[in-house]
Amino acid sequence: MTSVLFDLDDTLYDQLEPFKKAVQKNFLFPTSQIEDLYLFSRSFADEVFPLTHTGEMKLEDMYVYRMQNACAQFGMQLTSTQALRFQEDYKYFQGQIELFADAKRALSYCTHHNISLGLITNGPTNHQWGKIQQLGLLHWISERNIFISSTVGFSKPDIHLFEYAEQSMGLSKKETYYIGDSYENDIEGAKNAGWKAIWFNHRGRKKPQSQFVFDQVLKRKSSLYETIQTL
Repeated sequence: MTSVLFDLDDTLYDQLEPFKKAVQKNFLFPTSQIEDLYLFSRSFADEVFPLTHTGEMKLEDMYVYRMQNACAQFGMQLTSTQALRFQEDYKYFQGQIELFADAKRALSYCTHHNISLGLITNGPTNHQWGKIQQLGLLHWISERNIFISSTVGFSKPDIHLFEYAEQSMGLSKKETYYIGDSYENDIEGAKNAGWKAIWFNHRGRKKPQSQFVFDQVLKRKSSLYETIQTL
């Protein structure tokens, strides 16, 4: 039986929306460049997030690092206080997130057709669970099939996180699809584990140099729901 596992942030909901609201509340920043600022912040977060698992970096320091460096790309100097104030507002607005309508249809289709569902996400345990509950994901995905990096002890793209999910769910590599927006974390991580990978590239990112190639790609106007029907 086919199994489908999802990334969470910016795959099942629009992570840019709460980020945008927090930026507009805290900074005088051109609206047209907020998405670029968001992508830089994601990149800098991915760079150091594994250090939060080993204790080499505190979460608060990671929050400061990603926003200070992202803002620096636009000539903005941010204090630690400003970065943490932004993070508080970002967290607040994340409490208002909603599933992509297309993602909701895809999840319901999988449930109706007995397709095994799972979730693998990087992030602090309590923070990610707050998003999961806000989105109502337990309606479709069993709690035992939700794997959060800070809980497991490994973060994407580390193969150990994917292997842990595979063993826990009893997955078949050949019949397992992973869907995510980050090429480095999601596509490379899933392909390295021997899974099939669907790149949800709705931000129009450029494909990085990589030894791993996705099985399918979804762009801005592509439908996740329609794609899952073809698996």
